[in-house]
Amino acid sequence: MIIFSKALADQATVWEALRATEACQSLPPDLIRFSAQTKPVVMWNLTRHCNLACHHCYMDAHGKAEDEMSLEEGLRLVDELADLKIPILILTGGEPLLSKNFYPLAFHAREIGLRTVVSTNGTLITPEVARLLAEARIRYVGVSLDAAAPQRHDAFRGVAGAYARALQGLRNARDAGLKTGLRITLTRDNWQDVPALLNLALEEEIPRFCLYHLVPTGRGAGMADRDVTPDQRRSVIRLLAEAAVELKDENIEILTTDSPMDGAYLLELLKDDPRQEQARRLLTSAGGCSTGVKVANINHRGDVHPCHFMPHIVVGSVRERSFRDIWIDHPSQELLALRDMKSGLKGKCGKCDYLELCGGCRQKAYYYHGDLHGEDPTCILEGRAL
Repeated sequence: MIIFSKALADQATVWEALRATEACQSLPPDLIRFSAQTKPVVMWNLTRHCNLACHHCYMDAHGKAEDEMSLEEGLRLVDELADLKIPILILTGGEPLLSKNFYPLAFHAREIGLRTVVSTNGTLITPEVARLLAEARIRYVGVSLDAAAPQRHDAFRGVAGAYARALQGLRNARDAGLKTGLRITLTRDNWQDVPALLNLALEEEIPRFCLYHLVPTGRGAGMADRDVTPDQRRSVIRLLAEAAVELKDENIEILTTDSPMDGAYLLELLKDDPRQEQARRLLTSAGGCSTGVKVANINHRGDVHPCHFMPHIVVGSVRERSFRDIWIDHPSQELLALRDMKSGLKGKCGKCDYLELCGGCRQKAYYYHGDLHGEDPTCILEGRAL
């Protein structure tokens, strides 16, 4: 996650917060990613059930639930994650609001003080649902819009009317006092929609705009050829960098995720700029690809993955062992190897000047080269792309 607004328009505030002696749990959620926090943000796929059929779905979600953890198992996991003092629990799916256990788990997390956010397609957020999310003290609700034109978003999401319902869901969440974010997954078919969607976020007073890069996992692997070109990616990153500065007084946060090289490219853009050094320190603190380190994924069956884009690597099951035992006390060899990944990266990633703050996306390296240590072929640094 590269928070352009922090790196370019608010460095002093962020850096002061990072240097504070307070525990990471007291940091705002936006800053945890840039801290020395070692306990991971946990993304939990409550269900594989979904009411949409998105072309890029990393989980290959579909229309029914299957083999989900029971409520008792889920409550036990929430208690454990709270005891472990993880910084954030992300409830997602499939569509998390379709899980029969969503509200019991969300309200239990509230009662025991575990900060929780929701990643949703937004189509089910009625005013009543928004009120319940606010009562559960959900810290953030992220909703995706993948095109500026409703019909193109609906085609990408596989259901007619999805755009209108997602936008209304965002409005309902906003009106209930929840922090909201508009998200887009970048492809060759929608990269030119970024300015319009950023303007939409401004018009709707949505305080966060998040650009996701396409990662070839699940159904997303079937559309890897629709990923943007390096020139298109660079164009979008330059636009967001400029917007982060120009809109610094507009109460909107601009960030990208699933592409640690965005931070390296940002530093390239800042050459001979006095902001470069503080941005470099901020990005180095973030550490680039966080798979197996600052992020963890638990799927609907309780399998633990280094990140949600690596379903092929299972490092344990919370149905069999505690999360603490899997992640901290007795991590698998696969998990240990990922945590030491940067010492063994190959090709241009291993030789890059920005290794400590990037390292490339390891899932992209695996998909394209069959090697977690390989080069990330989607690199956008001039003269280093494959």
